Amino acid sequence: MSQMSFFRIFKASEWPLDFCRRTRATGEELFNKSNRRRTARTGGDLTCQPEYYVQVTQAIKEKTAGKLWILIETNGYALTRKNLELLKEGGIDSFWLDIKAFNSEVYRKLCGTSNTTVLKALAEMVDLDFTVEILTLYIPGFVETNQHKKIAQLIYEINDEIPTTLLAFFPSYKLSDLRSPNYTEMIKSYQEMKGEGVKNLRLGNIGIFAKTKEQLTEIQKLRK
Repeated sequence: MSQMSFFRIFKASEWPLDFCRRTRATGEELFNKSNRRRTARTGGDLTCQPEYYVQVTQAIKEKTAGKLWILIETNGYALTRKNLELLKEGGIDSFWLDIKAFNSEVYRKLCGTSNTTVLKALAEMVDLDFTVEILTLYIPGFVETNQHKKIAQLIYEINDEIPTTLLAFFPSYKLSDLRSPNYTEMIKSYQEMKGEGVKNLRLGNIGIFAKTKEQLTEIQKLRK
């Protein structure tokens, strides 16, 4: 049983794996399907099988003389120091780290497991010289401004220039009963995170919460 067998998303918005076509592929076969300068690998989470993705990465690096930049988006659950060192040696360049919640009880309700490894992973990534970007969500009733401040404090303590994106949640599939954050809520969290010292912060999924021309103009001002 893999580490990720215990990780779930509460009433997950992601479609079940039964909808996915199950096709086996070697690292070489995956590489041959790509002809780009950079590649991003995103969920379901990939870090539960680090040895396989090291194999894929090494094939890509060999074929491109190390010129292809490789990024993994991850929930961080499997990113122990051992696995991070393995991925570093295997040629992974960068991560998008999803911090779904700072509060351990909220995180367990959302994901069914602990966030201890997730919160430790950021410092480990920086220590191992990965390029890192943080992603977090505003989920009304679950992950709100108080938690965004804690996440910002964590980022500030490690490196205040880490690129960070605060995304607006939008209801979908089994999470259709939840609402999206509004403009006031998103701006409040943004300002609180900036106030904690996070320098490289932006808002994401802007169309979800910015409904007027005036609101879009104000967001543009925040980016300057």
